Amino acid sequence: GIGDPVATTTARRVRVKVHITAALAGAQDARLFRNGSLIKAWRGDVLKGQSQATLEADVAMMAGPNRFSAYAFNRDNVKSTDATLTVTGAASLARAGTLYLLAIGIDHYANPQFDLAFAVADATDFAAEFRAQQAKLTRYPRVELIQLNDQQATHDAILGALARVAAQAQPEDAVVVYYAGHGTAEKEQFFLIPHDLGFAGDRTGLDDAGMRTVLAHSVSDRDLERALEGVNAGRILLVIDACNSGQALEASEKRRGPMNSKGLAQLAYEKGMYVLAAAQSYQAAIEPADLAHGLLTYALVEEGLKRWAADFSPKDGAILLREWLEFATERVPQLQVQRMRQAGSRGIALAYVEGEERVHAAEHRNVQRPRAFYRRELDSDPFVVQGMSVKP
Repeated sequence: GIGDPVATTTARRVRVKVHITAALAGAQDARLFRNGSLIKAWRGDVLKGQSQATLEADVAMMAGPNRFSAYAFNRDNVKSTDATLTVTGAASLARAGTLYLLAIGIDHYANPQFDLAFAVADATDFAAEFRAQQAKLTRYPRVELIQLNDQQATHDAILGALARVAAQAQPEDAVVVYYAGHGTAEKEQFFLIPHDLGFAGDRTGLDDAGMRTVLAHSVSDRDLERALEGVNAGRILLVIDACNSGQALEASEKRRGPMNSKGLAQLAYEKGMYVLAAAQSYQAAIEPADLAHGLLTYALVEEGLKRWAADFSPKDGAILLREWLEFATERVPQLQVQRMRQAGSRGIALAYVEGEERVHAAEHRNVQRPRAFYRRELDSDPFVVQGMSVKP
C-alpha cells in the first residue's frame, strides 16, 4: 500500500509512505512513481530480515493529479502488484517550468591526438537552437543553460553539473542533456570520454593498459544511470553524439514493461526518458568536413529545425520531440547514402567502413544508424520542440 488517502493538498512537499507486507518470498528493489515516472528507488533487500517494512520518500507535489504507484520484486525477481494513490495538488501549487539545458562538446582533449573538429560547434548550435525555439514558446519561460566545452568538460565537471541539475529540477521542469565528443563501447558498457582522459601516449599505441586508464577516467553509462535517476523533472531528453553510443541503449527493445534489471535503457523506460544515440553499439559517428557538424546534429538542427524538415509525421506546423528524434534516425543514413552516391558519380568509391568501397551499390554499404528510445505509449502532454507560432 501507499500512505493514507488524501484528497487534496496545498503542501509543495509531502511524505509518501510505501508499506510492504505479506512478502513471504522476500521484497527487493522497490520503486515509487509519480504520474508514470520513477522518482525513488530502494535498491536491494528492503525487508532486512523483518516480515514487513515501511519505506518513506519526501516528494514534490504538482498542481492537479499526482498519481503515485509503487511495486517491488521478490527474491526470484517476480514483480508485485501495483499499489496506487492519487493526491490532487491545489491550484496554488502551479508554477512555471524551467528548462535545464546541459550541453557538452569536446574538440580539444588533454591528449591532442584525440582531438575532434566539430563537437563544440555541434554542442553550441544544438543548445542555441533548442533554447531559441523554447524561448518562442510559453511552456518553459526560464531556460538555464550550462555549457561545458573542451577543458571545462572533465569527468568531475560533467557529473557535478548533472548533480546540480538533479538537485534543482522539479516536476514541472524539463532537462535536456547533450554530449558531443568521443565515446567507446567496452564489454557491454558505453563510456563518454571527457577532456581529462588520463592517457598521454600515442593514440595508435593505445594498448589494453592504456584503454583501462581511459575507461577509468571516463563517464560510464552506469554513472549516467546513477546521475539521471535523481533527476525528477517531468521531461528528460538525453542526446549522445558519439561513436558506439548505441551501446548505452543495448537491449532497449526488450524494455516493454517493468523488469528488475539495471542499465540506462531500463532507467529510461522507468523515468519515461527520451534518449537518442548517434550510432549503433559498435559503430562510428561521422564528422563530414563540408558540413562542419556531426551527421546527427546536422540532421537535428540544420535540417530538422532550421529547415522544418522534422515536421513530417504529421506535417502540421509543429515538431514534437518524438517526431524530431524519428526524423534524425531516418535522415542520418539517407545523408550518408546520398554522399556515397555523389562521390560515385565523380568516380570516387566512398565508404564509411574499411573495405566496403568494393560494394558497388551505396545503399548496400554500412551506414551510421542512430538509435532512439522512448516508451511507445503516446504522450498525453507531448513535448513541443518547435511550435506552430514560430513557423515562417
